[in-house]
Amino acid sequence: MSRGVNSDDPQGEAYLVVVAQQVWDGSRGPGDFMEVFAGATVYAERTQPPAVLVTDLGERGRWMVVFSTLERLAAHSGECAYFATTGADLLELVPPGVGVMVDPDDEHRFPVLSRMAPPEVVARAWAQAGGRRADTA
Repeated sequence: MSRGVNSDDPQGEAYLVVVAQQVWDGSRGPGDFMEVFAGATVYAERTQPPAVLVTDLGERGRWMVVFSTLERLAAHSGECAYFATTGADLLELVPPGVGVMVDPDDEHRFPVLSRMAPPEVVARAWAQAGGRRADTA
């Protein structure tokens, strides 16, 4: 399957978005998202000089935002300089202790916690998030 646009989706939605939606509706697991994220192209605002733009949200942690499409980046940040890379390459740039939020303005927003906490903490956070989503459905 293509790692860019999902040809099975009539709106031509990014495959990364489709998988995020499937994880949130319970038909796929978070590991499926991470597998697709690793090979997907993601977009982030580029600063001068080049750096990873991180927001500190206090008790909610430190986060970098990335987007599945240039259109989503533009809707969030307006016209801006940007860079594009694969999810896997992006994670090598993100400092330890920083989470990555994919498409933060959308219902399918997806946290990538792999640089933020040890695997057992990430698993516990996913279990809690799944319970909260089920309660609101």
